[in-house]
Amino acid sequence: MKKAIGLLLWLAGHAVNVLTLAGACVYLWGVVVWMHAPLAGALGVTAAMALLPLALAWVCTTIGKHLWKNLPVAAPSPARRWLLAGAGIVFVVACGSLVRAGLAEHQCGVDRSRTWATRDADTRRNGFERVCPGDLARFDISFKSLASSTRKLAFTPVDLAHTPFARFESLGGRAESVGDVPSRLYRGFRMPDGHRVTLFEHDMSADGSRSWRAPKDEPERINGLPARLVVLEDNTGTAVSLLSWFEGRRGYQLWIDANVARVPLRGQLFALAASLPHSVPACPDEPPPAPLRFDADGNPVDEPMPEVLTRTQADALADGSKRPCK
Repeated sequence: MKKAIGLLLWLAGHAVNVLTLAGACVYLWGVVVWMHAPLAGALGVTAAMALLPLALAWVCTTIGKHLWKNLPVAAPSPARRWLLAGAGIVFVVACGSLVRAGLAEHQCGVDRSRTWATRDADTRRNGFERVCPGDLARFDISFKSLASSTRKLAFTPVDLAHTPFARFESLGGRAESVGDVPSRLYRGFRMPDGHRVTLFEHDMSADGSRSWRAPKDEPERINGLPARLVVLEDNTGTAVSLLSWFEGRRGYQLWIDANVARVPLRGQLFALAASLPHSVPACPDEPPPAPLRFDADGNPVDEPMPEVLTRTQADALADGSKRPCK
C-alpha cells in the first residue's frame, strides 16, 4: 500500500509538471505572439503563476519517491537547509504578490460592476474612463525590427518621412495578420519628452474585412474625417489616450501612454494624426462592399452566406490572399 501511494504521488508530480509547462507555453504564445506583450514581462507573470504548481509537483515527486523506493529520510546538510529556506521565502513572496495582484484585479472588476450605471456620466465629468490595470495590457506592444515587420506586408504603410514622426525615436514595428493576410501594422515611437506613441494601420482592402461604428461615437474630426478619442486610466495612474478613425478602407489607431485630460498632449496627438499622408489601398479597384443592413437596435446584420459559391469565391474563403481585387 505504501509503495502504491508513493508511485501515485510520483506520477502525479510528473503529470503536474507536464501540464504546468504545457499551460505556460500556451499562455506565453497567446500573450507574446497573439497579444504582442513584451517577452520579459510575460515571462515574469508566467513564472509567478507556475511557481505554485511546480512546487506542489516537487513535493509530490519527492515524497512519492521515498515512499515508493523505501529511501531513508536523511537530515539535510546546512547548505541544503539554507537553500530550501531561501526557496521557501521566494515561493511565499511570489505567491503573495500573485494573490495580491489577483485580488486587486478582482476588486477592481467588482467596483466597476457596481458603478456600471453611472460610468458614462463619470467619464463625461472626468474626461476619461477609469479601468482596471488588465484593461491596458493590450496597448503594451512588443516591437520587432521595422524592416522584418514590413517585409511581407500585404499593403504599403503610410510614409512618415515628412511628418513629425520622423523626429521621434523609432521603437520598431509589429505585423499582424487577419486570417492569413498580413494586413495590420503597429509602429512604435518615443517622443523627446519620453512618452511612447504607437501608430496602428489596418488595410481592410487587403483582407476583405470591414468595420463599422455608429456616427454618434465619432464626435472628433481628423482632416474632416469622423474620429473617436478614448482616454483610459487605472487606479495606479497608468493611462492610455487612443484616437481612432477611418480613411476609406484604411483603419487607424494612434495612442499615447498619457491621460490627455490631465497632461496637455491632446493637441499634439491630434496634430500627429492630421499629419499622416493619404494612404494607398492595397486593392485600389476592390469591388465596393454591399451596404450594411441594421436591425431594430441599430446593430449591423451579417449578410447570409450564398447557397452557391464560384471557384473564385471559394478560393478567397480558403486563402484570403487569393481574394480578387478587380
